[in-house]
Amino acid sequence: MTVRVHRYSDTTLLSQGVASFLARRLSARRSGFELCLSDGLGDVCAALGQSMADAGVRPRHVDLWWSDDRFVDMTDPARVSTKTLSALGDLRFAAGNVHPMPTPAGNADVAAAALLYATELDDVAFDLAILAVGEDGGVAGLRPGSRAFTHPEAHTVIGVRDHGLDRLTLTTEALSRSAAVWYVAAGESVSTVLARVVADDKALPAGCLRGQVETRLFVDEAAASKLPYHVCEV
Repeated sequence: MTVRVHRYSDTTLLSQGVASFLARRLSARRSGFELCLSDGLGDVCAALGQSMADAGVRPRHVDLWWSDDRFVDMTDPARVSTKTLSALGDLRFAAGNVHPMPTPAGNADVAAAALLYATELDDVAFDLAILAVGEDGGVAGLRPGSRAFTHPEAHTVIGVRDHGLDRLTLTTEALSRSAAVWYVAAGESVSTVLARVVADDKALPAGCLRGQVETRLFVDEAAASKLPYHVCEV
C-alpha cells in the first residue's frame, strides 16, 4: 500500500498538523472510535486539545489504547500512558474508555500483564493507530531484528526487554488490524530509515506495518530530506 507523506517545515507545525488531521477525523465520527497511541507523541497530544476544541469535538466516543508502555507503576513519570494523559491536558475521556496497559501492581510478571491486556483488547481493531518511528525504523516496542518482530506470535500483546527494562507492546498481529496507521517522525536522524520505510522495507517494523485502508507518514523537513519529492507544474 502506498504511504502518503505529509511534510511540515518544523516540528511545531508537524504536531499541529497531525492533531488537526486527527480532530477532523474524529469530527466525522460521532459514534465509537478506537484510537491507539504510542510513545513519543507528547507534542501531538499537547496540540490535540486545541484542535479538537476548534473542530467542536469532545472525546466522549473515543476509546483510548496504547501500543506500548513500560512495565512500571502508574505514578512512574516514565510511564507512557501517564505522559500521554498529562499532555492531553483538559481533554476528558470517559473513564471506561481509557485502557492503559497493566502495571506490576496485581501482576506476577510482565507475561501475566501482557495476557491481561490481550484479554481486554480481545478482537478490537483500531480505527487509527498513531506510531512514532524510531531512528532504527522501530515502532511501539518492536525493533528490527528482535524476536518480537522477526518471529511474530499469535498473541496480540507481549512483554519485551528494551534497554534492560521490561516493556509491554502490541504485536504486528494486533497493530495490522488497524484501519489506518499514521507514522510520525522528526529530525535528520530518522531521514535515512524513512526512505526505507516508504520503500516498504520488510526488515523494518515501520516498513511492513500498513493500515487496512490507509497509511500516512507525517514528517518535518529534516526527517523528509531523503524522501522522494515531486513538484507538479500543472
